[in-house]
Amino acid sequence: MDVATSMRAPARFAARALDRRLLVHLPVAALVAAYALRFSVLTVSVYDGYGTPPYDMSIPDQGIWLLSRFHAPFSTVMGRNVMADHTSFIFALLVPLFWIYPHAAALLVTQSLMLAAAAVPIYLYALRRLDSVPMATALAAVYLFNPALQNGNLEQFHVEAFTVLLLSVGLFAALERRLVLLTACVGLLFLCKEDIGLVCAPLALWVAWRRSRRVGAWLLAATIVWSVVASSVIYAMIGMINVHTGRLPFGGVGGILRTAATRPGRLFSYLRSGGRPFYLWQMLSSVGLVLFRAPEVAAICILTLTVNVVTSFGYAHQILYHYSMPPVPVLVMGTVFAVGALRSARARATATTFALACSIAACYAWGLAPFSRHTYPHLSPSSVQVHAIDAVLSHLPANAVVSAYYPYVAHIDHRLRVYMWPNPFRAQYWDTFRQEGQRLPFANQIDWLVLPTDLSAADQASTFASIAPAFHIVARSGDVALYERNA
Repeated sequence: MDVATSMRAPARFAARALDRRLLVHLPVAALVAAYALRFSVLTVSVYDGYGTPPYDMSIPDQGIWLLSRFHAPFSTVMGRNVMADHTSFIFALLVPLFWIYPHAAALLVTQSLMLAAAAVPIYLYALRRLDSVPMATALAAVYLFNPALQNGNLEQFHVEAFTVLLLSVGLFAALERRLVLLTACVGLLFLCKEDIGLVCAPLALWVAWRRSRRVGAWLLAATIVWSVVASSVIYAMIGMINVHTGRLPFGGVGGILRTAATRPGRLFSYLRSGGRPFYLWQMLSSVGLVLFRAPEVAAICILTLTVNVVTSFGYAHQILYHYSMPPVPVLVMGTVFAVGALRSARARATATTFALACSIAACYAWGLAPFSRHTYPHLSPSSVQVHAIDAVLSHLPANAVVSAYYPYVAHIDHRLRVYMWPNPFRAQYWDTFRQEGQRLPFANQIDWLVLPTDLSAADQASTFASIAPAFHIVARSGDVALYERNA
């Protein structure tokens, strides 16, 4: 054997060894890719079938589009600045996306990709803690099969997609003692939402307890300061109030404590109502309850789950909505931590198998995987009804000031002014909800309408009847019509 051949042999051996090391990760890569593909296709299909409600789709979509065109992100869909809805400054990171492909589908696909990517830190931590590729893959699958995650993914587009990914990376960083990465994740989490302190504060306390007292103290102090700034100062600077406050029962935290002390039966009855116990069961059983073996990491989401359960806002304690997404990576990472606390390899394998079985059963019962019991109902993008709406909207001028029927708004919100019918002719879900039912001052500035020809609701029919003489039909297909104001 010559010298060149003898030198190439170790290189080939090293390449084959590297290939074998990478091949063992193909199952988890396939799971992540399958989730991303499944929910990218499904969310875009729902959108193309006019099944995406505008209030939680058009608000970020119009706001990010406005920012990408260097306008103030004032959402005419809801009548206030996007940052006055939630302090989601992290949306600015998506502005370059709209320079490349300005379409709502870009947000939906990005959301699915971010949620899928959050499985990677879970997998990496499980690999380190359990030293087993099969168990790490199974626990990443526990996350991807989670029904709260899947349902939240289908509920339009929300900043919680950022929150889930950053929490997953941040927890990995905390558990693996990568404190610089942790600090960066917490800083980005601050830009997601004004209530992010509910999870950042417990995370900071855990870091102070288990990792670094100094880093944990700094993170906690920063969380407290930012929570005050985000929930009070920023809204005052914008000149708005946070319309999402006041959702705790009995007058707030103080009222809850007084009720617990003086009328515990009333509080207990309240907590039993509204499907709250079942919601808590869904959230915990979906990860197999293994986390109770060592619950300290899973407890990082205790404040978020508590608020979801206690609030009087019903959507928060249903896994169908985005409020339930942030606890998911915490519960799954907590499950990984708890499995690692078991002493024997057999016990860890049994606990992992049980958690995976529970997640698959939960996904079947409540999720949106191809094998799930329920599907997400929506019109096919190739249906006659969809083609009729598309045909009418194609006649709407790009710069038109328009009021459109609820399902159509998310398809025409890349403009300076678009209103969700019956706004502004009769205020509905507008501004801070103080003008509900009133005719807004700029109603006469609306030159275009996109409405069904049959407005069956009595209040909508009467609103249209009051303005119909000022408009005429310029395009019609099926039961959808485009109206223009008379010259």
